[in-house]
Amino acid sequence: MNIQPGGRKWREVGLVASLVILMMEEEQPEGLSARKLVVETAKHNVLTAYNLPSGLDLLHRFPNVDAILVHAHLLQQKPDLLKEVRQVCPGKPIIFATPFAGDHRPEVDYVVDSHKPHDLIKLFTSGELRLRPC
Repeated sequence: MNIQPGGRKWREVGLVASLVILMMEEEQPEGLSARKLVVETAKHNVLTAYNLPSGLDLLHRFPNVDAILVHAHLLQQKPDLLKEVRQVCPGKPIIFATPFAGDHRPEVDYVVDSHKPHDLIKLFTSGELRLRPC
């Protein structure tokens, strides 16, 4: 067990701490399941929302997740979603999953290709992902 800034305890998994990731998507469960499986295989925990209302509910109930992944498709339903995510927890990294990683927004910290689940693992294992207290 390792105590991180703010007194939070993280369980170490190899060189990377075990993280809690909130995934918010509006895709068929098979698509999200591939991303979820890849992240869980890397020994991280995933809270999963398959639609916008569930995602917002989880975000408000569990604002202390380590990072939030938002799929670009959800912005069609709620264009200000990224602003709301940032307001609920201003310090947490937002990962934006979009086809071909081609859409960059000022509210997001990281952009990954939604068609390449291994891009998430690369982000988590590269040391690039910076965790901040909420």
